[in-house]
Amino acid sequence: MLDDDGFFGPYQYQWWGLWLALGLLLLALVVGWWVFVVRFSARRLPSAERAARRAAAVDLPSVRARYLGLVDEVEAAAAAGRLDDRAVHGRLSLLLRSFAHETAGVDTHVMTLADLRESDLPQLTGAVEEYYPPAFRPAHPGDARHAVATAREVITSWA
Repeated sequence: MLDDDGFFGPYQYQWWGLWLALGLLLLALVVGWWVFVVRFSARRLPSAERAARRAAAVDLPSVRARYLGLVDEVEAAAAAGRLDDRAVHGRLSLLLRSFAHETAGVDTHVMTLADLRESDLPQLTGAVEEYYPPAFRPAHPGDARHAVATAREVITSWA
């Protein structure tokens, strides 16, 4: 029989355990969403501070030598006929983006050309702009030797 105060315990409701579990799951999803938003939308360090931290941690001459060696490998593959002009431009673009990421600490490997234009990396932006038409338009042939020379120039003049 019911109590006089009208209180009904949860055990009298059907599926009360399921509703409790769903409520806790929903609460966990909301908390997880907020953690995700706060973690991945945090402001990044200013570019000057990021560059200073990166410069202290990176041995620029050894990184430069490694990437010049990778450019030499791309040039040799193109000379041997294993890479066409389109592949040469695509690989050099990727190499320069990776080089900038390692030395400057900027996530250039995930940036679009518009993002690169807004960044403070004019040398990289100019080279990638040069590589885009031959890499993405089959009717626009590029000059592999000039692309390799541009990549070497960007890497050697990087400060």
